[in-house]
Amino acid sequence: MTGEDMKNWLLQSVKKTIRNLTFRSKITYFLVITICITVLIVVACSYNITSRSIKEQAKNMTMQQLEQNTLNLEDYLKNIESTPDNIVNDKSLQEYLSNPDKDNLEFTAKVDDVYKLMSNILGSKRNILYVYVYKLLNGKELYLGPTKAGNKSDFSTGLQYISKNDITGSPMRTSFRKDPVINKEYTLSIYQPIFDVYRIRRPIGILGISVSEDVVARFYSHINTNLPLETFIMDGNGIIISHIDKSRIYSDAGLKNMVHKQDGAKEINGKLVVCKYVKDWDWYVIGTLPIDYLLRDNNVMLLAILIIVVITLIVGIFISYGFSKHLFKPFDELIYRMSMVSTGDMETRISFPTYGPDFQQVSQGFNIMVEHIDELMKKIYEEQRQLKEIEFKALQSQINPHFLYNTLESIHWQALLYGHHDISTMVKALAGFYRISLSKGEDIIPLKNESEHVENYMTIQEIRYKDKMESYIDIPEEFYDVKIPKMILQPLVENAIYHGLRGRKAKGFIKITAERDGDDIIVKTIDNGTGMTVDQICKLNQTLEDNDPSVGYGVRNVHRRIKLFLGSPYGLYYESNEYGGVTVNVRLRSEIHKNGG
Repeated sequence: MTGEDMKNWLLQSVKKTIRNLTFRSKITYFLVITICITVLIVVACSYNITSRSIKEQAKNMTMQQLEQNTLNLEDYLKNIESTPDNIVNDKSLQEYLSNPDKDNLEFTAKVDDVYKLMSNILGSKRNILYVYVYKLLNGKELYLGPTKAGNKSDFSTGLQYISKNDITGSPMRTSFRKDPVINKEYTLSIYQPIFDVYRIRRPIGILGISVSEDVVARFYSHINTNLPLETFIMDGNGIIISHIDKSRIYSDAGLKNMVHKQDGAKEINGKLVVCKYVKDWDWYVIGTLPIDYLLRDNNVMLLAILIIVVITLIVGIFISYGFSKHLFKPFDELIYRMSMVSTGDMETRISFPTYGPDFQQVSQGFNIMVEHIDELMKKIYEEQRQLKEIEFKALQSQINPHFLYNTLESIHWQALLYGHHDISTMVKALAGFYRISLSKGEDIIPLKNESEHVENYMTIQEIRYKDKMESYIDIPEEFYDVKIPKMILQPLVENAIYHGLRGRKAKGFIKITAERDGDDIIVKTIDNGTGMTVDQICKLNQTLEDNDPSVGYGVRNVHRRIKLFLGSPYGLYYESNEYGGVTVNVRLRSEIHKNGG
């Protein structure tokens, strides 16, 4: 084997090894390599240039490390914040939080699974002090940590956050405080709301993670005792919230003029104050050095070190960019394919044959998900089509059309022949009622025909209840040609008569009118009947939306038919009116086609 062949073989072996690594391993190796290369360059260059004063140069390099320390702190905090992402949808945790406590082996097993999950968090994330799960259903908690929480746990902050209307899936961060469990220690807590996976935006619990302030302090504190560098964390009010000297915590740092939500450096009271702003937490990592100590360094040596640091950073940036461009290429492809699915392309698929087993699993899961979504959409569309067809056939099957209509016409003429005008009027109105009910088999008719249909019905009812009611129809002609599902007003008038006017001693009225509301049409059925209370009306509107069988079939059928054709927010809405009765608002679109909108 020649040298060139050996080189190619080694190159192919390295590529194959990298491809077979998991994504986490790739990221870990990437960070290690980047940090090692950066540190090696800095150390090598610093050693060659700073041969006369290694100690002084090392002290100055510590100043440059403040930013790196801050980045390390941010990485650690983000790592802790990301802990709940992989477990909030865990089946055992979801079942435990969604169901009441039970005294049986199955429920005990679920609790054990949740404790194992919490134990995995403590095992996988170093430096976590304790973990607890709060169950909204009954206010109980599960705790895992150095000591039993008992009744000392404080979930008020997390409960206030989870009760907000605009709550998202993002975790809530709290600043350092005296820990309610371990009273002598300051801790940092992160609350992650847990939502029911089957009901969108329904919180069922809180996952709490607490980290000791001492652990956080390790990431930004300067451990070189020979350098008089003081480091601490300050909040947006200029109050120290983390410090090696615990007696300084919650004292005023005297640096309020540094609070500008950005990085900075100033000379204050004979000290150089360097500030690094941590945006996500609204913190400031502060480092202070006496100016007279800094002036001990030679200006030339300082300039040389600055040049080395800049070169190191530039090289590190180029190296990081090269690695990230390769590593995140699959993510770019995944995002592109997801955007195609969002536009309705259900034929798109992903294949990652050369990016390792983890990305192969992602591509397989994505492809299966798209196939299931496509099948579900087709199934829903077919079910909706069948539901419309069944409901309209059921409605029309209640009418025996032509025979009944012809018979009523015969009765009408017989009544006129013998001078029974009330009978003639009622029969003629009933014949007109059924003629429009047929509508030649059409499901959608003009509003004018629908108003004639309900007018015939009200004519019959006025004769039947001569001293109880009168009716009016006042629909502007501009709405006559608006297409609507037929037979939606008659059930509303019938409901108003039987539940509103029959209970009155005085004569009542029913009025039907229509008005425009933006691009919609609202047809109003107004009565001055016995009316309803505010609570009754609210409950009625809610039961309509829930399709509650307690609401009359006719009214419920009208509401469902409108929604089948138009969707939300169209349908019925009840409200009180100025006459003491009830108004039924029927919201419709200005134009409805036969296919449903």
